[in-house]
Amino acid sequence: LLPFIQRFRPQYSAGWVHADICRRLERFVEQIEQKKSPRLLLMMPVRHGKSEICSRHFPPWVFGKHPEWEIIAASGAQNLALSFSRYGRDVIRDPAYSVVFPNTTLDASTQSVENWNTTKGGGYLAAGTGSMITGRGSHCLIIDDPVRDAQAADSATIRDNVWEWYMSTAYTRLAPGGGVLGIMTWWNEDDWA
Repeated sequence: LLPFIQRFRPQYSAGWVHADICRRLERFVEQIEQKKSPRLLLMMPVRHGKSEICSRHFPPWVFGKHPEWEIIAASGAQNLALSFSRYGRDVIRDPAYSVVFPNTTLDASTQSVENWNTTKGGGYLAAGTGSMITGRGSHCLIIDDPVRDAQAADSATIRDNVWEWYMSTAYTRLAPGGGVLGIMTWWNEDDWA
């Protein structure tokens, strides 16, 4: 994964923690392949590169290995989820991508920012937490910052609503053996007591 990121971001400066995250994500995919239903939660401070790796580069790398998989990616802010989707879709459109992963191409009939598919039956759906995601499955459910900011994280009501959405909607979309990847900023210490 790390060489893939560096191919599309030549100026990317990876530290030991970024290499460690990439190794964990590689194991995460192996566990999905083995249908072990993995769960991976990455919690780091703001601006430490977790979304760059997990939400921007990880999905196109996964599709390179498994163009038949489905990914649902959610965020507390719909526009953030859409920006991650746009980036991943554009990486797959890049001619350099087909050099690395020649068997993965986008389906020309479904390339909206919110929902795009591969020609092998896989696809990506971007959603805001709390939104409807029915009708799609997910081999890999990615939830990046399910609450927008510290103020929202301080609200028990908002946290409860996000949890209810996760349990009643997002979690139910997992394919057998599918994995859940959570990317979070540790906003509220009360959640972990």
